[in-house]
Amino acid sequence: MATEAEKALDEGAGVNDVISADAPFRGSPSEKYADGAAGIVIPEPTYERWFSKADTAWAYKKTRQLLEARSLDTTTLLGGGPDAYAKALDPEARSFFLKGLDHKDDDKNTRYAVTSFPPGKVELVGSVVKVRGKLSAEPKFVEGERELHVTQESRFVYPVRPKGKPGPIIRVMVYSKTVYRFWRDKPRARLRVWEGDHLDGWNANAQCNTADGFIHPDFSLTDSGGSGPADDAYGDSSRKLKEGECGSVTGV
Repeated sequence: MATEAEKALDEGAGVNDVISADAPFRGSPSEKYADGAAGIVIPEPTYERWFSKADTAWAYKKTRQLLEARSLDTTTLLGGGPDAYAKALDPEARSFFLKGLDHKDDDKNTRYAVTSFPPGKVELVGSVVKVRGKLSAEPKFVEGERELHVTQESRFVYPVRPKGKPGPIIRVMVYSKTVYRFWRDKPRARLRVWEGDHLDGWNANAQCNTADGFIHPDFSLTDSGGSGPADDAYGDSSRKLKEGECGSVTGV
């Protein structure tokens, strides 16, 4: 006997005449976003106190590489091994990431560091992910160390549907604002990088409070459990949430 969720999937298949397989971004502000990594805009590098223009340029490119591996690699998106992201990491960060990958202890699970849908449950609609991201850099003196902090703020919009089904097709948005910390162990050494402060982040059109590190799209076409006033998914500000609280967004 079909569950309520399965009935919702079957009944929802094909009923969404706005989000279709041939035009999954139609009617959304994301339609005007760039395709893929081209949407992560790299600013003109500048001299930043202890860091040269070449240092800043490299830090920007490295940040975009990490974002691309984290959020656009198809294998990673479909729940597979995030090899592209692991390869892009600093060796020390790579060891930490791989040790915690898919750990049963949710507090130790590093799957949260990448964008992954549950394996075997979701498929991408088409080959395009819409992206808008911006980067900025500033020098910081942290615990006696000279660092270059690159802040990224980005929105990635994914058209998805249940694996093996024609619909419903929905758009899932992943928003994040994080800081990447760059430094040298000694003068003239190669820059190293570690993901620093997580300033903000949320997923839209996804189930709330899942605890496996994967993003579970809400294909039920109903509210995913958010509370309080709804925020515009494409707006410049959103209501600050308490830990474990689920918000609501509109317009994805």
